[in-house]
Amino acid sequence: MQLDEYLFRTKQNNIDFAKKLGISRGHLQRILSGDRRPSVSLAKKIEELSKGKVSKEEMLFPEEFKREDEE
Repeated sequence: MQLDEYLFRTKQNNIDFAKKLGISRGHLQRILSGDRRPSVSLAKKIEELSKGKVSKEEMLFPEEFKREDEE
């Protein structure tokens, strides 16, 4: 599952999730938009906070997990 979908399904807003990660809302927004990729440690933290629903591999290598409707 992609991070934006996870946040939507769990009804979490970007500000609160960014605080849990220890990053700014702007940094999280750049990750969500695809402008930036998280560091390995941040990807691990996202995986932990999402209880594995968003994998660190998907965060680090999104091109390998691209949705079919995006192609």
